[in-house]
Amino acid sequence: MKQELKKITNLTINELLNNEIILPSTYFNKFNYHAKELEINLDDENFKKELNSIILEDLQTIENYMNIVISSAMSLKENTKNATNAIINKDVDTLGDIYKKMLDLENEVKSLNSKLFLDDLTNSFNKKWLYNKFLNSEALFQQNGICTLVDVIDYSYIQKEYGELLANNLLIFATKFIKQKLKDEDLDFKIVRYFESKFLIFIANTEENKKEIINSILNLEQLLSNTTLKSNSGLFIKAKYEFKISSYKTNQESKEIFERLLTKEKEA
Repeated sequence: MKQELKKITNLTINELLNNEIILPSTYFNKFNYHAKELEINLDDENFKKELNSIILEDLQTIENYMNIVISSAMSLKENTKNATNAIINKDVDTLGDIYKKMLDLENEVKSLNSKLFLDDLTNSFNKKWLYNKFLNSEALFQQNGICTLVDVIDYSYIQKEYGELLANNLLIFATKFIKQKLKDEDLDFKIVRYFESKFLIFIANTEENKKEIINSILNLEQLLSNTTLKSNSGLFIKAKYEFKISSYKTNQESKEIFERLLTKEKEA
């Protein structure tokens, strides 16, 4: 159900992306339209129950995060006080215990951050991360770089013909492949699941290495397109992918870049 809701939401946002102003009525009309296209009855009681369950789950995650943040602030204050006393008293054992508590606290915060800002299927960043961490408060870029839209074109076809599991495995495979190749190139990159089968890759760059990075991306597209995926059932899949590239600059509007990538034709 969560995946279906994400799909309806993504289709709705994609259609309204170019609107300067989106009224709630316009959004919900489009949302209802796409729900009907996917044969989902929004008035169905079971759907409402599942929807409420998903909302409560998300709210619980946020509440847990806030509780950890509050607890972290209180623990930090207490540990700082204890550490000061331990240093004055040269109490090595207490300092070691405080250090362990700080590490445990750090791991708790990292774990909750992962739940908030990572896509649970591909382990890539999600839109929350993009708009709350990567971009500034006005959705402007904070550094120069190159953005690549990766479209897994055959995702919907494979989902329809072979099922959700195989389609999801294709996304997992593609993102792992991309991450490994970019790591091999020693590039500073971030990858975001932007829509159901569309990903954004952000690579920091300078004018000096811009051409080199673009060549690496084009080579990556070729390598991925020539790679065959074998399923556990023995089915071989050679999926189609499309890469579109655009540069961005510090303080440039992200909407401008994302619209350009989502609407422009593939260059020959």
